[in-house]
Amino acid sequence: MSVLSKARKLSLIASNPHILTCNTGYLFLLSHMRSRSSVLSHVLGSNAEICGYSELHRAYRNRMDLLKMRAELFDEIRCPLDNKYLLDKLLHNSCSISDEIFERVQPKVIFLLREPQATLRSIINMGHRTGVAWYKDPDQAGNYYCARLAAIEDYASRIRGQYYFVDADDLVSDTDGVLKGLSGWLGLEEPLARHYSQFANTGRRNYGDSSEHIKSGVIKKTEGHPEVALPTEVLDRARRSYADCKQYLLANDAVVRLVKKSA
Repeated sequence: MSVLSKARKLSLIASNPHILTCNTGYLFLLSHMRSRSSVLSHVLGSNAEICGYSELHRAYRNRMDLLKMRAELFDEIRCPLDNKYLLDKLLHNSCSISDEIFERVQPKVIFLLREPQATLRSIINMGHRTGVAWYKDPDQAGNYYCARLAAIEDYASRIRGQYYFVDADDLVSDTDGVLKGLSGWLGLEEPLARHYSQFANTGRRNYGDSSEHIKSGVIKKTEGHPEVALPTEVLDRARRSYADCKQYLLANDAVVRLVKKSA
């Protein structure tokens, strides 16, 4: 997503002062590439209580970054900001969230993981489709995946269980169950639905999934890429990272904590 120029941002805020004063919450979808995050973020953004559906490609260090987020979302989507969750999805370690943000605004956080074999095959296939060199390299794709899962586990330890974990395979195999759980956790008056809206930048590169699948408007399982070969050592390392990260997330997420408390 293009970053607004400073002058344009100031003009936008001056003519829409509610960007400064709006009462809003924040929702971050933390995941990795090819995790079905575009589908889930479109489902979230199609809900009347959530504004946002793609990557803003920014870090969140302080309140000024939240102001920039509000301005960018309003500029693109023109949705009312008051009493909304403002959504961004973050897939790369370069786009970080500081402890200050977690402590000051207590955002809702969704972690989304997809198992490594399907993920790495999809990243490599995307590399051949887009021409991005490192996507096509199994070692580099594996390094990205393992580093990203390590960062996700670190985030989970820092926010001490106040998050919701979604398995990407459950999203397509138990769609209604996953969306019902998320709707309840977010306290939405209008439940999330498996059908989602198309937005101005749906399907465009740098805004999430650029394949034709995202344009279907509904959560559904898509074909994998079994023809893509993965070195054994790359896949084994990715599987260890996935198992460790998933085990930690399952043991500590907000839903598990609520179940334990009520048991």
